[in-house]
Amino acid sequence: MIERLEFQRGDVWYARYFRGLVTFLVGHSKAGKSTALEALLYPLGLLTATVMPEVRGCQQVRLVFRVAGTRWQATRSGSNPRARVSLKNLDDTGEIEHLLPVTSAKAGEMTAGAFVQDLLGLPQAARGATRTGLDDFYGTVMALRQNTIASEFLGGGKDEARVLALEVLLGLWNEDLAGLEKNASEAASRYRAARSALAAFKKLRDSGALADPASVRAAYEQKQREHHAAAQRWQKADAALKIAVGERGRLVALHQATEAQRRKSAKQAVAAHAKVNGATAEHAHAEGELATLLGPTPQDCTCCGQPLPDREPGLCRQCGQPHDGAEDRRERQIAAARAKVDRLLLRLRSLQEASAAAADQAAEADTAAAAALTARDAYDEAHLQPARKAAQQAEKEAHGLSRDVAQLKERLESADYISAQEQVIRAAKEQMDAAQAARDAAVTAHEVRRKEVTGCWSEFFLTRLKQINPEVETAHIDPVNFTTRVKERHTADKTFAESSVAGSPKVATNVALLLALRDLGRVDPTVRVPPLMIIDSPLAGLGAQGLDHDTGLRLIDTLIDIADDPSPDGYACQIIAATNDPLPRPYPGVREIRIDTDNRFFDHAPRRDN
Repeated sequence: MIERLEFQRGDVWYARYFRGLVTFLVGHSKAGKSTALEALLYPLGLLTATVMPEVRGCQQVRLVFRVAGTRWQATRSGSNPRARVSLKNLDDTGEIEHLLPVTSAKAGEMTAGAFVQDLLGLPQAARGATRTGLDDFYGTVMALRQNTIASEFLGGGKDEARVLALEVLLGLWNEDLAGLEKNASEAASRYRAARSALAAFKKLRDSGALADPASVRAAYEQKQREHHAAAQRWQKADAALKIAVGERGRLVALHQATEAQRRKSAKQAVAAHAKVNGATAEHAHAEGELATLLGPTPQDCTCCGQPLPDREPGLCRQCGQPHDGAEDRRERQIAAARAKVDRLLLRLRSLQEASAAAADQAAEADTAAAAALTARDAYDEAHLQPARKAAQQAEKEAHGLSRDVAQLKERLESADYISAQEQVIRAAKEQMDAAQAARDAAVTAHEVRRKEVTGCWSEFFLTRLKQINPEVETAHIDPVNFTTRVKERHTADKTFAESSVAGSPKVATNVALLLALRDLGRVDPTVRVPPLMIIDSPLAGLGAQGLDHDTGLRLIDTLIDIADDPSPDGYACQIIAATNDPLPRPYPGVREIRIDTDNRFFDHAPRRDN
């Protein structure tokens, strides 16, 4: 039972109140009636509610409603339909606020729609891939939308979901029966699979594809022995391969060590040779200096190159200055030069000997490295590769025999398959018969109950149809898929799908079917239908004259009649409908909300009472 719809724009909360049991939204086409009706149950977390621009312009949309006397408040974002929904018990301040997602992100997570569905006492039902949610009940029995009310059976949609939702409401969906049907179906599938497997086996046997069990057993035992011998050969070959790999590792390490020594010796030889070259150059330079000193005294001036004049003894022939011991000085220079040459010569010979030794050592290291590489490569070719090839061949042979043993084992097991499979078939048939018997017993009782419920529903359906259209003579609801058959005076029987292409006949049939469902709920406690009906534009011809006008008036009287009839829990059915034309006269207990260009449902709503 809806009390009011609130919505926030900016920092201001507005509200539309639904006082009384019958409320009509009255306005011309495109005035916003459908937008208002779609927004009514949007806060409950519906997925199929159309989010109009007027709703998206609201920060929050809130619904205050009652379920079995308890007042609840549901709040949802208008701009973000995926945001969480807040559900709060207004009569129990101690109860926590529930913040629930619109769709579940993980298994077992409660959604807002599932929470409201639990409040309404409607169980979660499933059949195959079809599952019932709040949207299914909304589109089947709680609301008739403008785009389907005149042309489709109830809200349209998939037949499987509609049938399952009506079964839940009528108390005809039985979880135990669903389990029995599933068990019977699975048991029958197992029985058929077992028989099919045995038939296929016998076909192979008769064609000669399966050998004699004795020969298969002998082949299996022989192949086992061959496999055992091959496995031993593989183990020996693998052990030899491991020894060869270890020896090769030693040779590789030896080659790496000699190669490192070769590179070191070569580097040392190059360095020693460089030192010899430097010492040779230095010795040659010293010999040049000594040769210069040993040469004759220069007779020309070192500055201008002219012949030097003869001087008195004791005077320098070039500068003419007196000096003492000129010959001694020259002798000292020559002696020093001779000593330097001798010293450098000794050093050069020492470096030459060291260089020769380094070259010899480098040659020995190069020879050792080459010998180690040759030994490694020769071992690879003579020992490692043959050992690896032998191990691989032994492994391949062992694996091949292992597969042969496994295949022969399967064939050996299949030799006794027929007797074992016949036992499986007998057990599967016993299980199938038991499951089908349990299912059939439950189905028989269920079908009796189903016919009783739909028979009573058909009686209420006929009564409501006659209120709207007195020309109706008979009306019947199919107990299997809940489709209808209606007969009017002077017309042949017509199924629901053929009774009208559009207009008031189908509208009347849809409305009457839901009103009859609520009548049934008042007399049958197992029928759990929410006492709320939202009907978008059922009175298409109210402003006209003649038949459509009279039908419209009778439809108004019928809606008021269902609202006046209280339910067992003390509450009547609340009707919220939309129409293009104003009601022809005032009706007690009926409220009209006029919507037009100057009084939009959202834009001109009154501020909420504090």
